[in-house]
Amino acid sequence: MARDIVIWPNKVLTTPTQPVTDFGDKLTTLLDDMFESLKEAEGIGIAANQVGVPLRCSWVGREDGTFFEIINPRILEQSGEVTLEEGCLSVPDQFAKTPRFHKVKVKYQDRSGAWHELEAEGKLAHVLQHEIGHLDGHVFVELLPQLKRTLILEKMQKLQKALKRRKNQGE
Repeated sequence: MARDIVIWPNKVLTTPTQPVTDFGDKLTTLLDDMFESLKEAEGIGIAANQVGVPLRCSWVGREDGTFFEIINPRILEQSGEVTLEEGCLSVPDQFAKTPRFHKVKVKYQDRSGAWHELEAEGKLAHVLQHEIGHLDGHVFVELLPQLKRTLILEKMQKLQKALKRRKNQGE
């Protein structure tokens, strides 16, 4: 079941997530719900804290349109600076050229707890850094110049108020 996506600057998005230690049914349900939320929002990645759950797991989209889960990920290596257009489900309708690394090597677990290593470059490396950033308590907006960040913050605060009003009217 799709869950609501949290809007920045909600505290759950700016707090580092906790490692996943239970690879049972609750994790499976969370990952399935996150995937439904991701597909509904037409995103390329989603982290658990974006649906309000402070656990270290995420979905990452490949350029071919397929997705995979990363649990307890760590970036082992990164190289070659690059700037690409970036957006975020928690910062809707806001896009900006964002500095990242062109290549990364990541270690992560899958839903069964098995460890994997992945070397990625280009767009996939960018998405991995974005999602792992979420799990570390960061949003891409933090990488932008102060003025751009402030303008986006004001828009998100207005959006949060509008969503709250809509929710209160619906109850």
